[in-house]
Amino acid sequence: MILGIVGKAGSGKSYVSKLLKENFKNSIVIDVDRVGHYVLTLFHVKEKLKDIFGQEIFDKNNEIDRKKLGEIVFSDESKLEKLNEIVHSEIYKEIEKKVKIYLKKYDIIVLDAAMLFKIGLDKMCHKIILVDASEDLRYKRLVKKRNITKEKAKNMIQSQKNLKFDYYDKKITANDNPEEIIEALENLINY
Repeated sequence: MILGIVGKAGSGKSYVSKLLKENFKNSIVIDVDRVGHYVLTLFHVKEKLKDIFGQEIFDKNNEIDRKKLGEIVFSDESKLEKLNEIVHSEIYKEIEKKVKIYLKKYDIIVLDAAMLFKIGLDKMCHKIILVDASEDLRYKRLVKKRNITKEKAKNMIQSQKNLKFDYYDKKITANDNPEEIIEALENLINY
């Protein structure tokens, strides 16, 4: 079974993914953000991004400085769209490769992905879980747990204002207690 976990930044997607991995044997989580970070190391992707955003997004080792890139794209929606156009197809290809391998080894594959629908990964999923939390709680989590500035947290939340989740099989509020979340996951998986 392939489960998609969606939700806005700071909603608790990673927490729900962690509970899944810890409580359901023979499961694995694919952190799509990490795959996105890997994609940013690919030569052809770096060249495309250099053409659009310039050399200033690179560090002294000619690697993409995600912090600089984030400051640019999270303050300008059109630039965020340009970035997504380039990286989403590459992320899809990488996830597709991983899923083919993992289907032979695991019973449950979890795709932890805020952009599941935008990337098109929803087409791979058997079921989708929406993780939700209030904007205030998401803001606090971003500042505290990710250790980012208040301004960047506001920009991230603002950049996701129009992020829609087309459909989902189960909605989980991440401020639920862990037992309730695990029970909800069991009901979804065993249904």
